[in-house]
Amino acid sequence: MSAIFKEHIVPNITIESLQTTETNALLQVLELMDATETSAYNKLKNSSEATEKEVHFTEQIAQSIYFHPRIYANEQEGLELVASWLPLVKHGFYPDEKSTDKLITFLYFSLSYFNSDAISETLKTQIFQVLKALVQSKSVAALPVARFLVQRIFDIRDVLNSDFLIQNCINHHILDQTYAVVNTDNTITEFPFKIDNDFIQYFFDNNWRHFIAEFHRVLPVGRVYAKGAYDLMLPWFSEDLADYYYNNLSLIYEAHKALKDRFIFGESKSLELLNLQTSEGFYPLIAGLGPKTWDAGDVLLFSNRDKNIPQEYLQICYEQFIEWLNADGGSNFYTEAFNDYGKKILTEQTAELLPVHFIPFWFSKCHPKSGIKTQTETYNTIFSKLLLEDPKGTLPKMYFQNEPFQVTGTFLIQEVFQINDNLKAWLHHLTKAGISNPLNQFLVCTFYDADKEILEHYSTEQQDILQLYLLELAYSARDANTDIRTQYLPLIVATLGNLCVESGNFTRVNEIWALKDIDTCVTKQCNDFARAHYVNENNPLTLHIVQAWFNYLADYYYSFTQEAVWVENVLSTQGFKMASYFNHYNDDVRFFLDRALNRIITFHRKSKLKQAENDVLGGISTKIEYFLTDFLTELNENKLNQNTVQYLKNYNENDVANFKNHPELVTAIDGFYDFYFKEEPQTAPKVNVEQLPTSKIEIEFVEINKNYVEAVLHNLEHYKDKGDCNTELLQVFEDKIDDLKIWLANDTTGIENRFSQALYMALLDPNLAPKTQHEKYGALCRSLFTHLVKGSKMAASYAMGLQAMAKSGAYSEALTTALLQVVDQLNA
Repeated sequence: MSAIFKEHIVPNITIESLQTTETNALLQVLELMDATETSAYNKLKNSSEATEKEVHFTEQIAQSIYFHPRIYANEQEGLELVASWLPLVKHGFYPDEKSTDKLITFLYFSLSYFNSDAISETLKTQIFQVLKALVQSKSVAALPVARFLVQRIFDIRDVLNSDFLIQNCINHHILDQTYAVVNTDNTITEFPFKIDNDFIQYFFDNNWRHFIAEFHRVLPVGRVYAKGAYDLMLPWFSEDLADYYYNNLSLIYEAHKALKDRFIFGESKSLELLNLQTSEGFYPLIAGLGPKTWDAGDVLLFSNRDKNIPQEYLQICYEQFIEWLNADGGSNFYTEAFNDYGKKILTEQTAELLPVHFIPFWFSKCHPKSGIKTQTETYNTIFSKLLLEDPKGTLPKMYFQNEPFQVTGTFLIQEVFQINDNLKAWLHHLTKAGISNPLNQFLVCTFYDADKEILEHYSTEQQDILQLYLLELAYSARDANTDIRTQYLPLIVATLGNLCVESGNFTRVNEIWALKDIDTCVTKQCNDFARAHYVNENNPLTLHIVQAWFNYLADYYYSFTQEAVWVENVLSTQGFKMASYFNHYNDDVRFFLDRALNRIITFHRKSKLKQAENDVLGGISTKIEYFLTDFLTELNENKLNQNTVQYLKNYNENDVANFKNHPELVTAIDGFYDFYFKEEPQTAPKVNVEQLPTSKIEIEFVEINKNYVEAVLHNLEHYKDKGDCNTELLQVFEDKIDDLKIWLANDTTGIENRFSQALYMALLDPNLAPKTQHEKYGALCRSLFTHLVKGSKMAASYAMGLQAMAKSGAYSEALTTALLQVVDQLNA
C-alpha cells in the first residue's frame, strides 16, 4: 500500500450509508491496495453481508478514492496519488467524470514537474501505465485523458513537455489502439485511433482544418534521429485523411511545406504521409506536385515518392521537373538538390516511365554548340543509359500525352526534331562530335527507325545534308571503341541505303560502299548496297553503270574476289541484259564495246595464266567466259567493229583462251566473224581502234581501298621471293597518287609506314636499278616513294639514309644516280 493512499485516502473513507454492493466494491479496493490491515477494512468487513457478492463501484465510491484536490496541491503527492491507482484501474475501477476532470487539470499544470528529474523513472512509468489503462478503458475517463494527451502532444509551444508525452506514449503504446466515448444514452462506443471524421469530432471539435493546421505545425518539430509526433501518429493515417487532402489543394501545398521542413531540418523522410493514398487509389500529395512551380524541396519530395505509383499520375510532375532543371539558365544543376535528388529521379527510372519531353531537353542541354561541359557529361551519361540501352538500335518506349508510347523515328522527326529550316547548321557541330557522342547515336537510331519513310520527311537538299552527316559519323567510327563501331555502323549504312535508294549519284554510292573498309561488320551490307545500285534487275542500264562494271573488274581481280564482290553477279547474270541494252542503243558504241571487251579479255587472260597457282583466279576466268557467252550470244552483229571481232577471233584461237569448253561462246564469236569476214580474206583488216568513232565514256581505273593497297604491299614485300614484279599493280597507284595519299592519311592501322619502308627497300635493290630487267618496277617504286615521303616528318631521315647509301660505293653508277635524284626531289 502506498504511503499516500494509507495516509490520506484510507482515513477519510466514509463507510456509513453504503449499500452492500458498494461496501463490497470498497472492500475490493482496499484489498487491491493491500490495505487489509487497516481499521477501515475491518469495519467494512464486519459490516458486509457474507452472502452478498455483488460489486458496484459507484460514483460515490470513485470520488472517495480518486477525488482529492487537497492532495493535488502538492505536485509530488499528487503524482504519487495517480501512480497509486494502477492496481485499481487494472482491475476496472475507473475515476468518475468529476475525478477525471480534476485529474486532467492537475496533469496540465504539473506536467513540467512530471517531466523533471524530481520524479523517478519508476513513478513515471506507473503513471503512464495508469493513463494507458484509462485511455483504453470503457469509461467516462477514456476520452478526456486521451484528449488531454493528444492536445498536449500537438502543443508545440511547450515543446519539451510535448516531446515528453510523445516519447512515453510511443514507448507505452498508449495511443495506438482504441479510445471509448460515452454516448448520451450512457452506452459506450469504442473507436480506433484513426484520423477520420470521428477522430476530428472528438479531438478537434469536428474541425478538419484546425486539425490539419495543427498537424502541419507539429510535423517538423522534434529531435533529429529520434521518434516524434509523426511516428506516434503514423498508425492514425487513413484513407479519410488522404481524401480530405484530395479535396483541398491548398492544404496539400501546406503539407508539402511541412514535409520539406521535416526532411531538411529533421532529416526524416516521412514517406508514409507523402505517399498517402485515397480510397480510390489516388496519391494526393504526389499528384499535388504537378500543378505548382517547383523548388529544391519539391525535387526532394518527388524523389521519395512511392515507386509503385501509376505513371499517369506522375507525368505532369516530370514536366515540372524539366521546368525546374531549365529554370534560371539551368543553374539548378549545380545545387545539392540536383546532386542528391535530381539525379536519383532520373537514374532510378527506365525510359518507359519518362515523358518524351526529356528527349528535346537532353538535346538542348548536350548539343555540342550550346551545351555546358559539366552538364553535358552528366546528362549524356544519364540519358545514354536510359535511351540507348538497346543494342539493335530500337528506340525506347516512353510516355506521351499521359499514355505509354513507342517512340518512332517518324514521330521524332515530325514532333521533336523540328529542325528542317536549319538542319545543316544544327547538324554541323554534332558532325564534329562524331559517333562516340550519345546524341549522334540517338539520331542514328532515329533515322534508322524512320526507315524508308525518311524520304517523306526531308527534301532532296536535306537528304543530301543527312547523307554527308551520316558519312562523317561513319568515318568517325574508326576512332570509336569496338562496341560503338559495331553497334552503330550497320545502322548508318542502312539509313544511307534508304536515303540513296534511288540515287543516280554514283559518286555518293561509292562513298557509301567504301564504308566497308572501316569495319568488317558492314562489309556485306556495303557490298549488298553497291550491288543494288550497280546490278539491279529492276533498273534500266546506263553507259555509266556498264562502264563501272568493267572498271571494278580490276578490283575484283586484284583482290582475288574480295573487293567489288558484286562483279560476280554482273558476270553471272548481266550478259543478256547488257546485250539487250546495246542492241537498243541508238548511238555508235563500237569503240566503247571494243574497250570493254578488250578489258575483260585482258583479265580473262591474266586469270588463265595464273589459274594453276590460284584456284580463285581460275574461277574468275570461268565466270568471264559465262558472261561473254551470254553477252555475245544475244548481241546484234552490227554492234561490234571488225577490229574487235578479229581480236575476239584471234584470242579464241589462242591456247590461253581455251574457249573450247564453251562451245556456245565459240559459236557466238564465229557468228560475228562470219558476219564481217565470210566473203573477205582471212587477213584481219588494218583498222586502228583509235581511228573509230568514240564514245564520250571512258573506262576508269581501280578504286583505292584496303584490299588493293594490301595486295600491292604484299607484292612489294615478297617480289624477291616469288619473282613477281607486278608493274600493273604499281602503275595504278602512280596514276591515282592523290587518291592513294588521301587513303593512307585516313588509315589508322600503320599501313602507310609499312608502305614507305617497303618502297625504301625496293629503292636499294640492285635488281630494280635502271638498265636491268625490272627497271620499270624500280622506277615506279622510286616515283611512288618520292610522292609519298616528300613533305612528311620522315623525309629528311630518308634523304640522309639514301644519300649515305648512294655515296657508299656499293651500287652501280646507274642506281647511284637514281638514288641521288630521289634525294634531290625529297629536299626540293
